Amino acid sequence: MNILLVDDNIYTIRALKSGIDYNALGITGVYTARNMACAVEWLEKEEIPLVLTDIEMPNGTGLQLLEWINEHRPGIVTLFCTSYANFDYAKKAVELHSFDYYLKPIQYEDLQKLLAKAVEEVKKRAQAKAKERYEVYWNDTLRVHKSHFWEDALFWVDSYDEEELEFLAESRYLPYSAESRFTTVILRFEKEKSRMNDFPRNLERFVAGNIMEELCEKADMQIELFLKYCRDTWTLVLSHGEILTKEEFHEVLAGLVHNMGEVLHCAVSVCYAYRCTLQDVRGRYMLLEGFCREHSPKQDEVVDIDRLEDEICEVKEEHGEVQGTGNAIAKVKQYIDEHFCENITRDTLGEIVYLSPGYLAASFKRETGSSLGSYIIERRMEKAKALLADGKLTVSEVAFAVGYDNFTYFSRLFKNKVGVMPKEYKKGRKK
Repeated sequence: MNILLVDDNIYTIRALKSGIDYNALGITGVYTARNMACAVEWLEKEEIPLVLTDIEMPNGTGLQLLEWINEHRPGIVTLFCTSYANFDYAKKAVELHSFDYYLKPIQYEDLQKLLAKAVEEVKKRAQAKAKERYEVYWNDTLRVHKSHFWEDALFWVDSYDEEELEFLAESRYLPYSAESRFTTVILRFEKEKSRMNDFPRNLERFVAGNIMEELCEKADMQIELFLKYCRDTWTLVLSHGEILTKEEFHEVLAGLVHNMGEVLHCAVSVCYAYRCTLQDVRGRYMLLEGFCREHSPKQDEVVDIDRLEDEICEVKEEHGEVQGTGNAIAKVKQYIDEHFCENITRDTLGEIVYLSPGYLAASFKRETGSSLGSYIIERRMEKAKALLADGKLTVSEVAFAVGYDNFTYFSRLFKNKVGVMPKEYKKGRKK
C-alpha cells in the first residue's frame, strides 16, 4: 500500500516521513509532494489509496486537492493535517467527505493511530470495490446463463426434458424451481414506415430493451429473456407475482402497444401465455409460436393464447388437419427412432409432417402422453443402456454416442431415468 504526504513545508514532510512507522501500518511506499500540481501528478501515475495533506498551501489548497480527488480518484482515503482550527475548513472537509481532520503540532503516537484507522478504511473500500466488480461480473454472467437456459428450454426439443429444467436451472445458478412461473410473450414489430425502420440492429435492441425495462419497472416485473429470433419478432420471458392479474397484465401490454405507436410510430402485435409453470413453459410457448406463425395477429392486437386455445383446435378441425394427426405422430416417432442421437429441432419435425411445431408438440403429448423431449430422451437412454451393457465404450463415449456432450448432465439424467449412475449400470452388466 502507498501513501502520499502533501505539505508545502519541507520540514513537516521530513517529520512525517521519519516519525511514523509505516511498515507497521502495512505501507510500503511513501510519496511526497509540496503543492497540488505535484500531488496530482503522483496520483495520476501511481496507485495511491491514502493521502495525508495540509490545507493551507500556495497554488492550490488541500481542500481543492480533495475536490480533484473526489472527481478523478473517488476511492482514495484523504486526511487533513493542518495548523488551522478553522471551523469553515472543518465544515468544508466534512462536506468533501474527508476521512479525518488532524491538528498540528504532530503527536506521532496519535497520528499513527489515526493512520491505522485510515488504512482499515482503505481495505474496507478495496473490499467494497472488489465486491462491486464481482457483482457486475456476476450480473453479466447471470444474463448469459439466463439466455442460454431459455434458448434450451424454449427452442430445442431434444436438449432437455421438461422434467429436467429445474436441474438445468440449478446447474446454471439460476433461482428457478418447479414452483416458479413465467409469462412468455411474442412481439412482432411492424417496422416499415416507422421510426425503427432504419435502425441498425444494436440501436433497435437498445431502444426496444429500454421500452421493455421501463414497462417492467412500472409493473414490478423482471425480464428473464428478451431475444430477437427472426427479422421483426422478439421473444420475451417475464417473471412476476400473482398480484399482477392476467387482466392487469393484458392492460400493461396494451399500454406497450399504444406507447410504441405514439413514440416510434411502430405497430406491434403481441401474443402471450400467462404464468406458466417451469415444466409447462416450453409447451405453452410452442403453442404460442405456432399461433403467431399461422394466424399472424393483427397490428396493435394483444392476444391471450389461453383464451384462444379452443378456437385454435376448432380451426384445425375445420381444415382437416386433426384427421391425419395419428399418422403424423407415427411418422414423427419413426423419424426420432432413426435419428435420436442427432440434434432434432422442432422445425425439422414440423416440416416432416407439415404441421406447425407448436401444434405438433401439443398433439404428440395428447396422443402419446409424453412430450417430444421425453420421447427422445427415452430412446437415448435405451441405446445408452445397450452400449453400457456391451462394455466396449467408456461412459463418456456412450454419452457422446447417444447425443450428449455434457457428461455431467448425461450421468444425472441416466440416474434419474434408470435409477443408478452409468458407471454402476456398466459394472453390473459386465459380462
